Amino acid sequence: MKKYLTFILPFFLLIMTPFISCGTSFKSFPQTDTGQKIWMKTGVNQLENGDFSRRGTNWNFYLAGGNASVQYGSKKAAITLSSTGNVNYGVQFYYDGFRLYQGGRYTFKFTANASSPKGCEVRIQYNGGDYHAYAIDTYTFTPEARTYSLDFEMKEASDPAPRLAFNMGAFPDRDKIKMPVEITIQDVSLVLNNAISAKEESNGGADIVRINQTGYRTNDRKTAFVKVQKDGQLFSVLDKNGTEVLSGKLGKPVRDEMAFEYTAPADFSSITEPGTYTVKVGSDESFPFVISDSVYTPLLTDALSYFTLSRCGTEVTGSLFGHPACHLGEARIFGTNDYIEADGGWHDAGDYGRYVVPAAKTVADLLFAHQAASETYRNFSILGETQWELDWMFKMQRADGGVYHKITCKKFPPFVMPQLETEQLIVSPVSTAATADFAASTALAAVYYRSSNPQFANTALAAAERAWNYLELNSFQAFSNPSTVETGAYADTSDTDERYFAAAALCKATGNAKYAGAAEKLRKSPYAESWKEEYGWAQMEGYGDEIIINNPDLFSPWLVKEAKNAVLKRADALIAQAANSGFGLAIKETVWGSNMEVLNDAHLLAFAYDITGKKKYIGAAYAQVNYVLGCNPMTECYVTGYGTHSPQHPHHRPSIAMNTPMKGMLVGGPDEKLEDAFAQNLLAGKPPLLCYVDNYQSFSTNEVAIYWNSALVYALAKLYYAR
Repeated sequence: MKKYLTFILPFFLLIMTPFISCGTSFKSFPQTDTGQKIWMKTGVNQLENGDFSRRGTNWNFYLAGGNASVQYGSKKAAITLSSTGNVNYGVQFYYDGFRLYQGGRYTFKFTANASSPKGCEVRIQYNGGDYHAYAIDTYTFTPEARTYSLDFEMKEASDPAPRLAFNMGAFPDRDKIKMPVEITIQDVSLVLNNAISAKEESNGGADIVRINQTGYRTNDRKTAFVKVQKDGQLFSVLDKNGTEVLSGKLGKPVRDEMAFEYTAPADFSSITEPGTYTVKVGSDESFPFVISDSVYTPLLTDALSYFTLSRCGTEVTGSLFGHPACHLGEARIFGTNDYIEADGGWHDAGDYGRYVVPAAKTVADLLFAHQAASETYRNFSILGETQWELDWMFKMQRADGGVYHKITCKKFPPFVMPQLETEQLIVSPVSTAATADFAASTALAAVYYRSSNPQFANTALAAAERAWNYLELNSFQAFSNPSTVETGAYADTSDTDERYFAAAALCKATGNAKYAGAAEKLRKSPYAESWKEEYGWAQMEGYGDEIIINNPDLFSPWLVKEAKNAVLKRADALIAQAANSGFGLAIKETVWGSNMEVLNDAHLLAFAYDITGKKKYIGAAYAQVNYVLGCNPMTECYVTGYGTHSPQHPHHRPSIAMNTPMKGMLVGGPDEKLEDAFAQNLLAGKPPLLCYVDNYQSFSTNEVAIYWNSALVYALAKLYYAR
């Protein structure tokens, strides 16, 4: 019997005690209108800033070899074009933030002129993939202002985030210009001419009755989460034949401020017979789910296989996502004429860059997962796959021990398979955050490979010690993108937490007391006062805490106690927050990569249980996993290929190129900051837990990343496979 199957008290009885009293008063939520706004109204301009009255709101440039600037005033845009580039989209002036509905008949109009004849292709297009046009025409702007008009019908499926593009690049047959040329655009409008209606399809109540769509083991605590508008409702559990096997009363509703709903739990833990079931409340019925002790094995295997399919610099085999070796050849060290060979590793996220900082978190998660599950899960070689990433990381270390921050091309590539990104690779400068992360993860590797691959362990430890020597000689070296590099930065404002993790890991790997002393000094630094014992790429102190607490003989009693107190303080804060959630969710806000934050919380809560044996912590840890796998107001299993309702269009270039999602990837999840144009257009006014959209254009909610998947792998290994 696995250790975490034996807890008895229902987690929700523990966290919901404050709510189990007299009747609930159902008060309304301050939700703003998130409905149709102007986009389904006829006779009005669908472009809310088409007259430039709000200056550059929704307007921007995409440059592909050309160059231009714009000034806004008097309800017009005055564009100065200084070069066109070699393609017609070399300068693209575009507008995002409107919608097109299938069956809609539209009229598009604008007025424009240019200081000398200038060709311009105007497109209303799909904003991604092949960027095909729904409506298109090409004009020659002249010094005389002229109004242009284009009528079209939207015959394709409705598009919630198209793009209006003025392509002002090279038009050799139309351009008669001497640079610079001045172009003025004004009175841009898109009007819907006919009344249409958008269909809203029901899923039979599964958006009301939410369950873990991956399923449950026989002895798991099993809870459905029901959106309710009154107390005292009954629920029933049905087998695959529709026969009722259990009935009961919903628990007391919780007012969830992050979902803008009241949610009541339905506890059906007494059902232990393997099979397929649904939970029903009134006429609303959940998606089917499975009870089986092996239900998580395929999920964990696919979550790990994602790393193999994300390998860079080698041929990858696979019927769908296999590809030839990619990103080979020497990479130029930015700002120099020097080159290094740094092939290998995993593609980091939805793009094909490789970054040391998130790689270190990923490696740590996978090594901890191997430790947790090595005796019970043997479907995948976690150490074998992790070594692939570590071998690449070694290549990112300079002779003096410093570690280059990342290797990418200058810009993100198109939505193509990895072998088709062939631009020059750029190695970005050394940072101390990357160096400390490198030292931590390679020192940890020295521990876990010592018995199976001692030569590799020695190599890892030597690299870790060189990195530490560099850190001893160098104070904080911040990272920001070099001037011409536009890929992800993974910048940090402090490296104290990374150094703390490194010191703890090196102490564990060597037994050298100097590293224990360094860890203690870092814990006493002013920076540590803001730590929240996290396991994210930006805050790595949780890993250091875990090593210190689990190896008390290597560190001072003061440091062990301090780390333990900090972990439990954070765990108690998560428990308190979970009590305010209808889903037992411990996060206070949704950020970019919120699903990783949820699973990092599961990591900390499970560790708090290891420290104390208190079942409230392990119950809370399971609740975080249940949320990610379907117990959420989006009714989404956030792992591709699992559950009834999972992401079909992740921001992941191989999945986009092959027009099908790679299986086993955790997407980022809700982000209330709406950090991409697609999310801004579609989700404005939504409550935090509903700020998610399954579209690859929404990179802030639907991207994938190795360090998100590693958080999933660890949570599954620890909670479902640790003895």
